[in-house]
Amino acid sequence: MVQYVVEWLPRINRIAVVVDGWERVQIKSVEGTLLSIFGDDGQREDISLPVEVEENVNKPYEFEKGRNDLEHIVKIRSKCSEKYDNSIMSLPDGKWTKRDLCLDPEFSIECLQCKQKVISKENCRVLNNMPSEFWMELMDYWHCHKPDVGETKSASYSQYETLEPSENEILIGSSFFQGTPATFKDAVVVKDSAMLLCKNCSVVLGLTTAGPLYKLYKWKLRLLRNGMTYEFPPELDVVLSLISVVKANSCRYALIKSGGKRLLVWIFSFDIGVTLTGNKQLKRSMKLLYTDNATTISHCLERQNTEELDTQETTFHAFYSSLQKVNALLPSNMKVMGEWSISYVSLVE
Repeated sequence: MVQYVVEWLPRINRIAVVVDGWERVQIKSVEGTLLSIFGDDGQREDISLPVEVEENVNKPYEFEKGRNDLEHIVKIRSKCSEKYDNSIMSLPDGKWTKRDLCLDPEFSIECLQCKQKVISKENCRVLNNMPSEFWMELMDYWHCHKPDVGETKSASYSQYETLEPSENEILIGSSFFQGTPATFKDAVVVKDSAMLLCKNCSVVLGLTTAGPLYKLYKWKLRLLRNGMTYEFPPELDVVLSLISVVKANSCRYALIKSGGKRLLVWIFSFDIGVTLTGNKQLKRSMKLLYTDNATTISHCLERQNTEELDTQETTFHAFYSSLQKVNALLPSNMKVMGEWSISYVSLVE
């Protein structure tokens, strides 16, 4: 079985194609966003490229041998994209943001299981995006004179440790909604002073936080907007946290934790175009290296600046599973790099 991976590196306008599984590979044609190749016995594979190729008037492209007899590599020049922004801050902010929801004033958010309305015009008068999850750490940079309401530092910051939305105001985080108990009084009930259950079907939708405020997970909900229904993949919670890490402090290593489980992720590159075996396309993606090996994790924590991310069990397993599924689609020599496994995750479209 032939496997392949295509990487578009927009910063250098290069498309790298790696094909594995045939002894010989011949290019039939490369035009626009389509690469057609032939295998040993005339097998044909049409590979969709992330972007258009630049016309090659000097010589035709040819595959070269890779690290074994069944691996073949070709590098193709892509057309320059004037619209491409390679800055870190151009990475997407999330999904179901204030901008997304304001596209339809009649939108509603429902329980994913029973379809009961949780957020709609009945209990939502104001929408506001949450600040970065690192907002408390950045207070020193926001104020020429730090807020002072007492003699000690702990007291001076106490009134800023939580956000205080008004009733019927929804705060929108990367993967959650937050509001006052009064805002959600007709949609959820509290169990054991912490868990928030759907008032209709009793499925867990979120938890209580300091304040107290109610925090509802987007992956437990669905969005109805302009006649269309949308769901929020649980693994996106971790992906958006990784984007926040890159944006906030340019950190490239993250230790993702859930209970006793740990997964170390190395953000190898971001905002690249990828095509995987079976023409699975990721228009905007991050290339991630990952490991759950305790020794490798320990060594990395000693040498590298690493952000630690605590996640829910559901999102941790969904994210780990998505990495493994993509890894299985890669050519054999592209699955690992030293002690690390290789994968790709899609950024928010």
